[in-house]
Parts: sequence; structure tokens; C-alpha cells
Amino acid sequence: MQRRNYERRFARAALALAAVCFIFGLAACKHHEEANVKRYHLVGKVVALDARGSSVVVDHQAIPGFMEAMTMAYPVRDPNILTPLAVGDEITADVVVAPDGAYLENIVVTKKGTPGQAAPTSEHEPTPGDKVPDFALTNQDGKRIHLSSFEGHVLLVTFIYTRCPFPTFCPLVSRNFAEIYADTRKDPALDSKVRLLTISFDPEHDTPKVLRAYGGSFRDVAGAIPFDRWEFAVPSQADLKKIADFFGLFFTPNGGQIVHSLSTTVISPQGTVYKWYEDNQWTPKDLVADATAALQEDNSSTTVAKSDAAKDAPRAN
Repeated sequence: MQRRNYERRFARAALALAAVCFIFGLAACKHHEEANVKRYHLVGKVVALDARGSSVVVDHQAIPGFMEAMTMAYPVRDPNILTPLAVGDEITADVVVAPDGAYLENIVVTKKGTPGQAAPTSEHEPTPGDKVPDFALTNQDGKRIHLSSFEGHVLLVTFIYTRCPFPTFCPLVSRNFAEIYADTRKDPALDSKVRLLTISFDPEHDTPKVLRAYGGSFRDVAGAIPFDRWEFAVPSQADLKKIADFFGLFFTPNGGQIVHSLSTTVISPQGTVYKWYEDNQWTPKDLVADATAALQEDNSSTTVAKSDAAKDAPRAN
């Protein structure tokens, strides 16, 4: 009897100890996460607001210990904090630098801007099923290409400019595309059915020669010279705004840089929007999964269409 009581007390003590260890473990994890987060004070002026409320472009002063003075787009994790803002507002904010990226919080308007200033935004949001216009571009070889020429394949489209200095913007997107190229190259089904297209919104600087050198710089990540399935192209100045508007992209030159949003689109083999990402919160695996799903849907539709055609065909007597 005494032995059973002892065993019960021991079991309860062990459970209590386990609970304490679990709680302390959570606290230790939280402390570790907080230790990896840094905060900096930002002072600047609002240059643009994402029409969908996910980011703000700020022309800010130097941030001691973090960054020189520059104009940069910052995401926010709570879109509601952007509601009071307008282009031209002078603000202060906290730049939170976490392991998964930097973002703004605690935004305070210190001086309202001049009413009536317009933000360089794109109101259009690509929606699944939208037919993609047959835009014309010039690729890294100086060859004229059209988006319609990619029909029959899944096309992954993103936007960059080669001089972009922000590591979490164009360089990250391009590296992710290089990883997608490498991943799909290993899969015969995807290798033959998935194409990638990187479009520059800086036609004055990003000539075919510049784009070819830029694309070639990702050879190590891509595992090959990528131009067989990954093209780099630029539209004419006249077509640039139409293309940017359709793909939900905004951009504006600012002191030698281009302030811009992000836009990545998965286009189905029928030339329609399958999925659209307005930020850089996707991974190469996400887009590979999207491409695979788009191909599967296309194959299913083709099979059904053939079956229906066979049923409708006249039978020989």
C-alpha cells in the first residue's frame, strides 16, 4: 500500500516537473525569439501607400546602426496602422528587424502632408480567371516576345529592376526564381511545362545586354545558364504602365532609385491568372506547388473535353 502511494506521489511529481520544464521551455523559446529581434527608430516622410494596405514607402533619414538615409518600402503586419496615413505625412515609427524580415509598427504622424498629393499606386488586383493581355516585351537576347507565346505552359511572372539595392526585394525574388528553375529542372514533367519570366520596370537602364548579365549571375543557384526556360525581358516605355497596372505593380523613380511594390503571378496554360502574390512572403516551394496544381487542373480539363467530344462524335453504322 505504501509502495503504491509512493508511486502515485512520484508520478504526480514527475508530471509537475514535466509541466514546469515545458513552461520554462516556452519561456526560454520566447526569450530566444525576442533576443533575435532588434528595433530601430525611423523618422521620415510617406512617399507611397500600397492600395491594399500591406506596405508603406518611406523617404527616411539615416537609421543609426541599421541603414543610411534612403527611400524604401516597408511591410506592416497590422494593415490598420496605415489607415490614418496619407502621402506626404511626416512620421516616426519603429523598424522591427526579425529573423523573417523587417517591418514597421508604432507609426506616429508628426506632421500632416499637403492634401491632394497622389500616391503612385496600382488599384488593379489580378484575380484568378482574368485573361492576361498579350503584352509584348524584348528579352535578354534582343528578341521580341509576346505573353501569348507561353500558352500551353504554366508561366511564372515577377518584376524587378537590376539596380535594386534592397536584399528582401528584387534580389530575393530573383534568387527564389533561380531556385524554382533548379527545382523544376529536376522534374521532367515540370521541366517541359513550366516557364519563368522576369520583367524589368527600368527600360532606360535594363537593356537586353544588362538583363543577360543579370540573369547569368544566378547560374550557380539555378544550376545552369537559365535562359532556356527563364527569360528576362523589358517592355517599351509606352507599354510599361499598362503592364504594371494589370499586374498590380506600382513604381516611381526617386533620387536614382525606383520605389516599387512587388508582384508575382502564376499564369495558367490557358493564359489566365491562376494565382497572384502582392508581396515576397511566398517561397519557391509555394510557386512550384501552384504550378503543379495549375497543370493538374489543365490536364483534368483536357481529359473532360476529350471525353465530351468523344461522346458527341457521330458513331459509324
